[in-house]
Amino acid sequence: MKKQILTIVSVFLFFSCSNNNPAKTYLNSAIDIMEENSIKTENIDWKNLRNTANEKLEGKKTAGEVYPIIENTLKKLGDNHSFFIPKKTDSITVDSEEIAPHIEAKIFNKQIAYLKVPAFNNSGDSAIKFATKIQSKIKAMDKPEIKGWIIDLSNNYGGNMWPMYLGLAPLTGEGISGYFFDWEKNSSEWSFKNNAVYNNEDIKLEIENSYELIKKPTKIAVLTSKMTASSGEAIVIAFKGLSSTKSFGQKTYGLSTGNVVYELSDGAKLVLTTTIMADRTKNLYGGQITPDVLTNNPKGKAIEWLMGK
Repeated sequence: MKKQILTIVSVFLFFSCSNNNPAKTYLNSAIDIMEENSIKTENIDWKNLRNTANEKLEGKKTAGEVYPIIENTLKKLGDNHSFFIPKKTDSITVDSEEIAPHIEAKIFNKQIAYLKVPAFNNSGDSAIKFATKIQSKIKAMDKPEIKGWIIDLSNNYGGNMWPMYLGLAPLTGEGISGYFFDWEKNSSEWSFKNNAVYNNEDIKLEIENSYELIKKPTKIAVLTSKMTASSGEAIVIAFKGLSSTKSFGQKTYGLSTGNVVYELSDGAKLVLTTTIMADRTKNLYGGQITPDVLTNNPKGKAIEWLMGK
C-alpha cells in the first residue's frame, strides 16, 4: 500500500564541507524536513526523536548507511503513509503502455452504466492517456436511457490521483471536489475546470476537449472496500457532498492523507505525509472512510438503489 504519491517536490540537500560527518548532516537534514512538514509534527517530541536517531550514527559515514535510520524515524511518526525510497543504482526503462491497467465498463439492465477504475501510478503522457481512456469509456456508455452510474473503486489502492480525477470529471462536475489540509490548518483545494484538474491554481493534468455528459446523472453509486486506499480514497472523497451520490461496500484502507516527495542530495526520496484529505464541504478524513451503506454485496445493493428498488 505504500506506493501512493499525490504531490512531488524536489528538495536537494547538500553535505556541508565544514562538517566532518556527512552522514550526520544527511540524517538531520531529512529530520528537518519531517519536523517542518509532517502532518504529525505537533504530536512528536522532536528533540527526543532526533537524539534517538543520532545515537545510531556511530561508525556511519555515508548516506547509504543512514537509510535504515531514516526509515525507522519515518515509522515513528505514526502516520502509516510516509515511506523512504533509496537511491536506485540501476535504471530500468518500462514501456508504460504495456502495463496500462484495464478499465472495465459495461451497462447493466440497459439503464445502469458501470465503470471500474483501477489504481494508476504513472505520470506525463501516460497519465493523459489514462484520463482520456476513462472519459472515452464514459462517453461510450452515456446514452439517454442511462438512469445512473456505478463507479467501482473497490480494487483501487491508489497511485496518482490526478488522471483518475480528470478521467471522472464528467461525473464529479466542475468546481471544487476536495481539499488538502496541512498541520497548520492551511488548505489547498482540488478542482476541475477548463479541461484540467487543479491543486489551487496549479494545473496538475490537462486534456483537450474534456467530455460533457448528455445529461447530469440522476444518481451515482460509488463502491469501496478495504483495498480502496490513498488516491483511491481521494476519488471516493471527490464524490462526497454530491446530492446524487451514495457509497456502498466496506470501510476503506485508511490512507486518506496526502504525500509529498522530497528528493535528497543522493537521489533517494523521502515520501512524507503532509496533509489530510477533506471533501468539498471541508469535512476532514485522514483515516478510513465509511460507506453510506455497509454491505458485502455492494454492486447488487447499488443497482437496487439506482433502479429505485
